[in-house]
Amino acid sequence: MSRAVTADHVMFNECISMFRPDPLEINAEGEELVGYLLLDFSLELPLEFNHFSIQPTIEIRLPGAYAAYVAPVIQPKWFKMPHNTHLFTIGLSAVVSFVTGRPIKAPRDGYLTRRKDLDVNGLRELAIQHPILTAGPGNHDTRLSKATFDKMRSELYETIRLLFEMPYPLYVATMQAIRLVHLAHLNHRDDFGLSYYLLVSAMEPIAKTAIKRKSVATQHDLFDKWKEISQSDPEFNQLFKTYQQERSKNQYLGRRLVEFVMRYCPPEQWNELEHPEENSTGYTSEMSHGSHDWSWVTKKKWYEIYPEDLTEEEIRKLISDCYVHRSTFTHEGKNPPHQTPYSSNRFFDKETVVDDKTNEFRMYEVVLPNYRLISFIAKRSIFNYLIEITMK
Repeated sequence: MSRAVTADHVMFNECISMFRPDPLEINAEGEELVGYLLLDFSLELPLEFNHFSIQPTIEIRLPGAYAAYVAPVIQPKWFKMPHNTHLFTIGLSAVVSFVTGRPIKAPRDGYLTRRKDLDVNGLRELAIQHPILTAGPGNHDTRLSKATFDKMRSELYETIRLLFEMPYPLYVATMQAIRLVHLAHLNHRDDFGLSYYLLVSAMEPIAKTAIKRKSVATQHDLFDKWKEISQSDPEFNQLFKTYQQERSKNQYLGRRLVEFVMRYCPPEQWNELEHPEENSTGYTSEMSHGSHDWSWVTKKKWYEIYPEDLTEEEIRKLISDCYVHRSTFTHEGKNPPHQTPYSSNRFFDKETVVDDKTNEFRMYEVVLPNYRLISFIAKRSIFNYLIEITMK
């Protein structure tokens, strides 16, 4: 049950139950309502789903190099009353953002829900809620190639199908993880450290479910010897029990995250991550009808590091370090050691880190998974886990 007045604030638990009610009851006689998604790209064709559809975007030009892309959403007919139905589009925005890896928003209120045809003022009211930089350094890639659109449509269909077929408790947990990925993309330009933290955090609750603690827990080499001594030494026995109690508190979350990624998004799948210029070169090629060959742009450069260039041990270390960076941000607000929020490399960045914690000032190089790779791993690992669970 949502609040009577949402008052321009989002509580995402309300959106979860509105996106997929429990139980799901279709009201065939219900009024057709229109909601809105605020995309960061131009959607030229509609996306039709079982219970709702996303219509092509309306582009609204804003001052300077900014624009807004408003996509009307024909909402499902399971609302008992047309009250706060904008919560559905907020839930939908999280799912679309999770699949596309893009910052997608929806209005925080439902005042425009009943209006199927917006006037200029209504469109402007939506536009100012999600302005998109369309030109210059850092601009959004606002035009989709056919290959990118087809892949997005296919992944959206499959993700939404899974969300509506899985048991409801699993659906709730999945939507909470999806929301963390969504918030990462929304905050990427405002705070890189926060967005990186959110991506890693999105995998953590799913990893805790998928990878049991006992499968990664380690035992000290002298454990059996200590156990034997404790049986004949009362004082040592008390110390040994205290050790066991403290050890049981360790959830081995970092190790479970590493195992989760290696199992549900192994490095051999990372090559399915598109090159940062894949969409733009594809769109340019389509516009020029293939008269120019742009394939050289996305080929591996001599200085780039690909997953196959690293050993399994090195990859496990990289994933483990991601969890360390996440924890450092959590407790200290310290950013990960990345020097650029948006990498032109496909997978990894090589950065020089200055270690000033010791008396000996030193510099060393580290290999870091870039934001796009961590985003891909978060999406793919969660998605693969859901497929496995729903097939059981």
